[in-house]
Amino acid sequence: MTAAQQKFGTGVFYVLLANLGWSLSGLFVRLMPSLSGWQINCWRGFWMATALLVYAVLIHGRHTGRIFKVIPGYAMLWSAVCFAAGTTIYVVSLTLNTTAAVSVIGATSPLVTGLLSPWITGEKPGLLNWLAALIAVAGTAVIGWNGFSSGQIWALALCFGVPFTFAIQTLLLRRYRDIDMMPSICAGGFLSFVVAGLVSLSGFAGASAFDLSQHDFLLLMLMGPLQLSIPLIFYGMGARSVPAITLSLLAMMDALINPFWSWAFAGEVPDKYSVIGGGIILLAVLLSVLAQQWFQYKQIGQAVSDQLH
Repeated sequence: MTAAQQKFGTGVFYVLLANLGWSLSGLFVRLMPSLSGWQINCWRGFWMATALLVYAVLIHGRHTGRIFKVIPGYAMLWSAVCFAAGTTIYVVSLTLNTTAAVSVIGATSPLVTGLLSPWITGEKPGLLNWLAALIAVAGTAVIGWNGFSSGQIWALALCFGVPFTFAIQTLLLRRYRDIDMMPSICAGGFLSFVVAGLVSLSGFAGASAFDLSQHDFLLLMLMGPLQLSIPLIFYGMGARSVPAITLSLLAMMDALINPFWSWAFAGEVPDKYSVIGGGIILLAVLLSVLAQQWFQYKQIGQAVSDQLH
């Protein structure tokens, strides 16, 4: 199915499925308390990339090598680097902050996406989209307030690398929506494996990523495909029919679901700021989806009117 054939609602559904997988990140990290962010990111990236490579072979067969060549070189490079940087910052941040705080800092990504989308994708966000993004930032401020008041300023500051790299990834997926961009993310996964592995071996980040218990290794083998590969495939499918800023706002649903898993299975109870801020973010997401639906109906109405006249 091409970008022109896929409906907006179908794209939204795919992105929501992606969020279910992404939201498991906090839970996985809490289940491996003895590991550093570098150790986790090393093997999570490796197994994610391996799963995406298997997926590519199953879909494209003997033409798999060709799909790597179709992607423009600069897009491949930026996508791979942004993925490796973003996922590393995200996992390291999870080891320094609460799941809720880290998840919601990423809520500022729609603002970055909206600012850059006219130049990268040619899409100009409407007034309601900007309003939704600002409401999302308000939700971020509410949830992050507890972190700042707790003296976690530097740990929270690190988190702001996540929305920037995620915005670039989203915009590239949207710009090249008629191309399978999973190979570039696959390359980013292997890049994060190499970088995180080397850092862990240097002794700078504590224990080596190549010195894990069987329990942790198996969890990471599961985390890569379940929490990253499958959600990224769905997110790429959603990018075919969902505009960049709405795509980025929908991805923020992770901020609502992520703390739930950590609370249900790891005993990390979200504070009142997380609950209030989460409600504000949900409002922002709904506003963005409704704004896009209204824009589409307006376009259809205009087309009908032009035909009648």
